Amino acid sequence: MDNLQKFRSIVAAILSIPEERVTDDLSPETVDTWDSLNQINLLGALEQEFSIILTTDNLAELQSVPKLKALLEEKGVRF
Repeated sequence: MDNLQKFRSIVAAILSIPEERVTDDLSPETVDTWDSLNQINLLGALEQEFSIILTTDNLAELQSVPKLKALLEEKGVRF
């Protein structure tokens, strides 16, 4: 499983949606289960899967798939 598949699997599991819904258009505005608690759960699961440390300083800014992927790329994760 490559990193993009892992990422999609994690997002889908945390948000309780099918993996095919995890696209660059996904955000709290497009899925009801993307709330503040699941945002924190999502960051924690991504940290664990990719063995990185994420800060919650920009938590509110990380509410889209492209922004989450960009943050992971900043931490060395390649898609």
